[in-house]
Amino acid sequence: MDFTLYIRSVGAAVILSALMDILAPEGEFRKYCRLAWGFAVVAAMLGPLTPRLSFEEIDIPDIAAAKAQARARVLTEHKKNLEAITEERFPGCRAYIEVDGDGNVTAMTVSGPADANEVMEYAGELNLDGDRVKINENK
Repeated sequence: MDFTLYIRSVGAAVILSALMDILAPEGEFRKYCRLAWGFAVVAAMLGPLTPRLSFEEIDIPDIAAAKAQARARVLTEHKKNLEAITEERFPGCRAYIEVDGDGNVTAMTVSGPADANEVMEYAGELNLDGDRVKINENK
């Protein structure tokens, strides 16, 4: 910003605030108006000190890619949590769970000494059909 433009903008802010002060109603409201005009004059004075940004300088990441990465991380953590919960429910077993893009369980494999009826009951709690459940008894 060149110096003459700076002087003009500050001068215009001062003159405008003086005119507004003359036109402002008497009373309690006037002091709030003066405060606002004072902020406007200070903003005009500090204008050259603030950095100017153009759209070319701003690096906007690909929002869709960021959302996809976040969703993949959430689904991975969800799958790990479901596997940990399943392994706690069936001690000594290892659980392998598949989830779809909405986080719904699509398949489950339980390896180890687990009661088949209990595993099928648990699969029902996860809204999983019995044909999508595998039980490998490795005793």
